[in-house]
Amino acid sequence: MKNLLLGMILLLTAVALNAQPEHMQGRMQERIEAYKIAFFTEKLQLTPEESKNFWPVYNQFENEREALKNRYNLEGRRIELMSDREVEDFVMKHIEMEEQMVKLRRDYIQRFKEVLPIRKVAMLQRIDNEFKRALLEEIRQRRENRQGGGQRRPGGN
Repeated sequence: MKNLLLGMILLLTAVALNAQPEHMQGRMQERIEAYKIAFFTEKLQLTPEESKNFWPVYNQFENEREALKNRYNLEGRRIELMSDREVEDFVMKHIEMEEQMVKLRRDYIQRFKEVLPIRKVAMLQRIDNEFKRALLEEIRQRRENRQGGGQRRPGGN
């Protein structure tokens, strides 16, 4: 379910970015980053010192996580069109990627513990998921508002 949600968020973000002129894409990405920083800072109640130390580690983690996903590049494959051997390879690569993700998370838990109290480290996964849901909802609301779906209808409450 988490992978599906993450995939939907990434797809919607990509669609939203691609629908924008190039100069707007950079601004949108900056706004998403600013929203993320504010969201995490508030939810984790980061002090200025924690924030200063946390973000470089978190950004490195995000970059490595993205590179790992890109290395395996399992998205967009249609299993129904694959041979049995290709499906087996796909499943094994997916498991291998998940194992690598667990290893990456385990390594970064140790790094996060160097810059944050353990309680805040323990909250990171939940806050990350909450952020993705909030971002998805924000994108949905903005799309509705652009399409006039956010306007009240006459006679409605």
